Amino acid sequence: MNLEYILYTTIVFIISIAVYGFYFIHKSKKENQLLLKRNISLLREEKIICAVEPNRKKKRRKLLRQFKSENKINETKVLSEAQKSKLSAGEILLAQRINSFSN
Repeated sequence: MNLEYILYTTIVFIISIAVYGFYFIHKSKKENQLLLKRNISLLREEKIICAVEPNRKKKRRKLLRQFKSENKINETKVLSEAQKSKLSAGEILLAQRINSFSN
């Protein structure tokens, strides 16, 4: 009798954990879908939200000041600086080209 009671309680416990697990998984998937829909609507409205990291912002400004004085685009130098500072090289090249056209 005592063995049956222990077996019954463990089965009920396992089933309840499984039901709660499925509930939370379903809830998290639904939240992810809502977040995805929200982000897509923001993209359509062109209200893109992006996080700006202060460390990278300082590095970007420093690199742009460095390259602003040069009118000639030296891609190898830009690529090496991008690797050192762990920023995307395309972003730095684009910013440098924009700066060179604006001067």
